[in-house]
Amino acid sequence: MNFRQLEYFLAVADAGQITAAAHQLHMAQPPLSYQIKQLENDLGVPLLNRSANGVTLTPAGRLLQDYARQLVDLRERADSQVRSLGQGLAGVLSVGVVSSSIGATPNAKLRTLTRHYPKVQIRLFEDNTYGLIDRLEKHLIDVAIVRTPFSAPGLTSKELTTESMVAVVPHKYDHFAGATLRVEDLAEVPLIIYRRFEQIFQTTFDQKGMQPFIACTCDDARTAVQWADARMGVAVVPRTVAEETSGVATSIRAIRYQPWRTTLKLVWPTTITPSPLLQRFIDSY
Repeated sequence: MNFRQLEYFLAVADAGQITAAAHQLHMAQPPLSYQIKQLENDLGVPLLNRSANGVTLTPAGRLLQDYARQLVDLRERADSQVRSLGQGLAGVLSVGVVSSSIGATPNAKLRTLTRHYPKVQIRLFEDNTYGLIDRLEKHLIDVAIVRTPFSAPGLTSKELTTESMVAVVPHKYDHFAGATLRVEDLAEVPLIIYRRFEQIFQTTFDQKGMQPFIACTCDDARTAVQWADARMGVAVVPRTVAEETSGVATSIRAIRYQPWRTTLKLVWPTTITPSPLLQRFIDSY
């Protein structure tokens, strides 16, 4: 098994057809089929279910697909970092970002960095906080922008910004007396919440003896705002997300409750010495 075979296998898996994959790889179909068959022979298991309509992955094929993506990605990163070692002027930086970091990146300093060093390529990986921490621990990305709360003792962090939660209120529910809300004001409206903060909200509601109706729980703060724009309920999200994504059909109301605050942090593994390129990126925040 070699990297070329893994790249061929991933192309076939993504395309769902050997003919289409061969076209994308700018090669003839017979050599591609031979390489895939050779890979199956080397591993001793079938990787593809072949039919007149194309190919699907066997259970072994699905498992190899996950490993192959990691191996190919690690090879690309290793090649890039070795070539740019000691310079920090070129190379590929793998950066993880949470959806709720909108507004924090890219910033002015980062734009300056990429303008002065045009050979720096940034590869973004979007996931939730714990998904990105897992990628860092597996050395699949170099650095990540994540949001508190989280527990990760093996990471070094740099605080970016702390902000409060706000309510994105559709006009149909905008019967509140003041511009700033109390948590208790949310008891009588359907709520749309970002799953990342579900436990924090529920703890507060329990402490206050509240049982608000949670109309929707989602994995992306931007989705919560979109559902509020569609008048499905009141979204409770970090302020920057509300300010960047809410529309004219809603109003943004501050929530007067100190514990409902969250911090964006730049994190990277404590066990590594940042490369010159990574250090330049860290310094840009």
